[in-house]
Amino acid sequence: MAVVKSSDIAAWRPAIDALRRVAAAHTITEFDLRNDRSTADSVLARLKGRNVIVVAMGPLAAQLVRSTLPETPLVFAMVQEPVKLGLAPGPTVTGVTFAIPVKNQLAAFRMVNPKGVRIGVIYKEENSGRYVEEAMKAASLLRVVMVTRAITSERDIPAALRSLLAGDEAIDALWIPPDPVLLGDDTRRFLLGEMFKAGRAVYGSSSGLVAEGALVSNGPDLVSIGEQVGELVNRLAAGERARIELLVPRAELVINKKIAGRLKIDVSADVLKAANKVF
Repeated sequence: MAVVKSSDIAAWRPAIDALRRVAAAHTITEFDLRNDRSTADSVLARLKGRNVIVVAMGPLAAQLVRSTLPETPLVFAMVQEPVKLGLAPGPTVTGVTFAIPVKNQLAAFRMVNPKGVRIGVIYKEENSGRYVEEAMKAASLLRVVMVTRAITSERDIPAALRSLLAGDEAIDALWIPPDPVLLGDDTRRFLLGEMFKAGRAVYGSSSGLVAEGALVSNGPDLVSIGEQVGELVNRLAAGERARIELLVPRAELVINKKIAGRLKIDVSADVLKAANKVF
């Protein structure tokens, strides 16, 4: 089995570890595409013609594996809109969705931080545009305002963040959606650090971000994603070739109580009790 990652994102490690545990009967090799097309071409050329099941993590990896190795059994994960990317389930293509309803996420953020009414989001259109569009539709129902900044590359992130934090209408919190352009080590540290210096909260897409300093996340349970990917790999390896429907992971609410204290955000005892995990 080959695990092909769009990039080496630390927040995905719990999913990969769970995959390794569930699919322990298979030899597993990881490949990092570094979000780079030339690196991807080199990696996928090495896999062409081999008897292998590919687990693709992230939209770049999933799309390139599907187009370059169309006959190779593929299980994808960490992809928000698989059908839009040409990843409809089929005899040799399946995966685990990476989506908790955006409305549910925003409602959880508002529950944890009721005063956080202006929520900023930086995103890359082809990665998270539809996701942000859903957030915009849900915002008015939840009495929050979404302030968006679309970018084309990581280089645009510092300026986008500065604009969100400037002026009388500065954001109360920054939401980091599951967009690969935002999840590299340096970028995550930059966003978390700058927001903390500004005294504003970060809302994350995974528990890993909360462990690193985000206030809250309400997203797919990464361990359940890895376990489900492992189950799909085992089914494909056993010869199952009927169409396998996409699996849906568990959701989890994770809160960083220490960060809440430092930001002077009062999280109620009932909300803390409702969380799946509290740091």
